[in-house]
Amino acid sequence: MKEFGNTAQKRILAQDIDSFVDPSFFKIDIEINGKVFKTAADGILSLEKENLGEFSDIALDEALNKCSYWRYTFLAAAVEVEELLMLKEREFNEWYANTEGNIRTSIIKRRQSEKKDGVPASWFGSITKQEIEHTIIRDVVLGAEYEIWQELISSLLKKKKLLFGMVDILQDRGGHLQSIGKRRVQTRLLEFGVKSV
Repeated sequence: MKEFGNTAQKRILAQDIDSFVDPSFFKIDIEINGKVFKTAADGILSLEKENLGEFSDIALDEALNKCSYWRYTFLAAAVEVEELLMLKEREFNEWYANTEGNIRTSIIKRRQSEKKDGVPASWFGSITKQEIEHTIIRDVVLGAEYEIWQELISSLLKKKKLLFGMVDILQDRGGHLQSIGKRRVQTRLLEFGVKSV
């Protein structure tokens, strides 16, 4: 009988991750308006103590401040990347529109030449977007330029997604730390026999 679900013999433990995740994956280098932020994501996301009950009030406040600081930093960086992405997409669209016009003209000239060589006009359909794109990609110079644009836009999309992801993670972390603080206050009030309102 076939087994369904996870049939792995060994659970992946936190220490095992080091063996197959490149440490540079966690390094963050952000520049915003000339100010450079260099840190490691695991340092931002991890807490100093495993047991949250061991946190002092001061350490909890510091952790909340750290969350707020880095959340804003990632948000500012994400907005900068988003703005750059929109600019590069506009530049790419302008480049593509110019290139498309030139390619369309060259396809028409090629077809006219082939008609003179006896190829029936009925063999040619309308020039499609796909035909234009394939012609661009197959061209040595234009294909290389097209690939550079695609890699740049893809890279910016990835950075934007990661940065907004960090904003969300830090939002969750801040909420988690705040709930710990509230529980602590409620526990202290109960110890002193004060009912919370």
